[in-house]
Amino acid sequence: MVIGASLPGVRGGLLLFACAAILALPASAGARVVRSVSILPPGQSGFVSAPGLADGTGSPHLYDQTQPFIDFRWKPATFHLPGSVETPRAGIRIVRDSFGVPAVTGTTEQLMWRGAGYAMAQDRLFELELFRRATTGTLASIAGRERVPDDKVVRRNFYTAAELDRMFGALPAQFRQRFESYRDGVNDWIEHVKANPDDMPGEFAAVGIAVPDPWTVRDSVAIGVYLARTIPTNADPSSLELANLRGLQLGGGGALQALVPLRTPGARPTIPAREGRFPSQPGRTLRQERAALARSAAYARGLPFPAGAPADPTSVRALRARSPATRILGPGGSWMFAVRDRAGKRAWLYNGPQLGFTAPERVVELELHAPGFDARGMTAPGVPVLGNGHNGRIAWGITTGASDMDDLYAERTVPGEPESYRFRGAVRKMDCRNETIAYRSPPSTLVGLAGGRVPPAPESGSETVRVCRTHHGPVEARAGNVAYARRHASWMRELDTLGGLDALSRARNIREVDAAVRLMTWNENIMAADSQGSIGFWHPGLHPLRPRAWDERLPYPGTGEAEWRGVRSTATIPAVINPRQGWLANWNNVPSADWTSGDGTARKRMDALFFRVAALEPEVRALARRPSFAGLQDVVRRVGTVAQQRRPAYRRLLVAARPPLGRRASRVLNTLLAWDGSYHRTASDGTVHPGVATWDAFRAEAERLVRARVGPAAGWLANEGALQFLHPGYHMAAPYHYFEATHLESTGLRTLDTAGYRLAAERAFEVLARRFGSADPGRWREPRRMFDFQGLAGAQPPPLPFFDRGTFEQLIGLGP
Repeated sequence: MVIGASLPGVRGGLLLFACAAILALPASAGARVVRSVSILPPGQSGFVSAPGLADGTGSPHLYDQTQPFIDFRWKPATFHLPGSVETPRAGIRIVRDSFGVPAVTGTTEQLMWRGAGYAMAQDRLFELELFRRATTGTLASIAGRERVPDDKVVRRNFYTAAELDRMFGALPAQFRQRFESYRDGVNDWIEHVKANPDDMPGEFAAVGIAVPDPWTVRDSVAIGVYLARTIPTNADPSSLELANLRGLQLGGGGALQALVPLRTPGARPTIPAREGRFPSQPGRTLRQERAALARSAAYARGLPFPAGAPADPTSVRALRARSPATRILGPGGSWMFAVRDRAGKRAWLYNGPQLGFTAPERVVELELHAPGFDARGMTAPGVPVLGNGHNGRIAWGITTGASDMDDLYAERTVPGEPESYRFRGAVRKMDCRNETIAYRSPPSTLVGLAGGRVPPAPESGSETVRVCRTHHGPVEARAGNVAYARRHASWMRELDTLGGLDALSRARNIREVDAAVRLMTWNENIMAADSQGSIGFWHPGLHPLRPRAWDERLPYPGTGEAEWRGVRSTATIPAVINPRQGWLANWNNVPSADWTSGDGTARKRMDALFFRVAALEPEVRALARRPSFAGLQDVVRRVGTVAQQRRPAYRRLLVAARPPLGRRASRVLNTLLAWDGSYHRTASDGTVHPGVATWDAFRAEAERLVRARVGPAAGWLANEGALQFLHPGYHMAAPYHYFEATHLESTGLRTLDTAGYRLAAERAFEVLARRFGSADPGRWREPRRMFDFQGLAGAQPPPLPFFDRGTFEQLIGLGP
């Protein structure tokens, strides 16, 4: 069933009206969350160390969820679990269960949120400090000069203090009060640690902070805006249009089409085509797309590119090689699925958001209760809202939407006036300001701070940068007489999503979920199940309606001839309720048929059959035939421990392995055919199947063949590692992981013919024989690969084997 009802916007009284209407609707009697479990490795707490603890440890809940996660054991996540009780002030009660998860009850909602702020500060006070500095461009002031590039990006791409205050002031009164209550709760705990120094995290002293400054509403607003902008759309500081531009200039339109196609045959949408096609650019024809590419390519060839660009940037695999062999440099992708029984009475939901494994985690678990409100789920420290979870009647999950929600405009500057540009025949002045970024190395080395290492030599100073905006948005780069400015569909509207999330956490059935999701401005996929046996999926957000005459993969001319046609109505976002197939699965894949890739924000989902969701769909389809909670858990166990591209490659490997075939290629191909894709199962000596190392080597050789075929454009068009040249402050060195093929590797697996597979196998044999000192595949065994995640202040977390699972997992069954 396709959903497409038009709803009011999120501002002011309309939002309050929508929320009130949802609360007024009745729910069916007897329907509820039947079972709910979750896991948050390494643990709930971020209290790593305290001054008075010689062993450098803080909370017992810092790592206590690591081993259950490794063992595929989940803890209860229902309401009102027993535990220790605390009453920080009248009207607030906090009960912490055996894993330290706080259940906050307030006699009013405002007191509930004050208790939430208090509990989050108890668990993650130093992480709150890092978050507010990272999202306001002041991280270098405690982490040293190497963080100045990060602060530059934030000062340039986000908002001034006055703009944040204006956004907050535009919120309805109930949400302003929520932020203020949360602020008060954080400050309650800050006052506590001032009076009780043994409860102060030792990390503060390590970075030279005696006592943290009081928390402000603006701190929470900055964190919320940053997360709402970056997480849903992969909108990191990278300019993918500039990478596409360089690839086009080096390899031509054919290279662009090969590696960054607008449409990939065989792409796998979450919404079945028979339930609705939802084109991303309604009304645009294939003929118009071809003409737009020709026009944009001709224009782009004449655009200047930032000086000093390498001919072929470092590949993802080379970036991986810079770190120890056991280190993960980036997360995979969040995934979720839902099934319903044939009678339409019960439903099940799994969600595993991936934000990278760190100690402490970037997210935290929270349970909330007040008159008329009950919910439990995942949140980010500093933000008074739940991202996913359940409320006893419905359960919902989130994954990165990964759609292209912004565009780059090439502004022609006036000769001799770099802060003036031309638009529709007139000269306009940019809005420019100086930003002074202070930096200071901490008094002691702090390993793992915000993803990096602080230089041991003490150093302090400041850098002043010039930050400019055009009417399109922030200027990200300059070259010659061109300033490249970014236009965001969600500009100054990131906080609008708060109303949708609030309504979602109060929804009582799938129809109310639908109404709530259409209030959201972000592009975080939503999947939900209700206790009446319904399931649904939505791809929300402010999606630009782009100019039909220009190609969205390349920079648009900023002269006024390539302006957006508007933003699509929330009534037409891709959405489905109760699809006839009885199940839904999403692993950041395209939401629907006819949804194009934009500038290639999500390179991987152009891999069609070789995109990771292809490993999930068959498992969910089989579960839907006989759904159960145990079956839900089994899907997570199987899918979270296999190399996703191994299954779709099987037929091609089988064909390539047929005789006549050289001995070396035969050994590689038959080793892969004998391997079921598991990197988790080990022998008695702790080593895994030879297929693990063989698959890694084979993929690498497939990538090299593609790079040789495409030429120097490949590095720019295929991976985000290329963009470190454009944005040195971007620290995500490798956006994929050990066993998921990179875009170039998948392109090889997808496009190489039988001869190409055999050549890749021949070359892989040489690599493996050298690495293991043997031509016998039986000796190509390696230890189970591990995450390398470090704790703050030098704390050493327990070993964690690699899984492709959520950083927070929830599994929920609903029904009568």
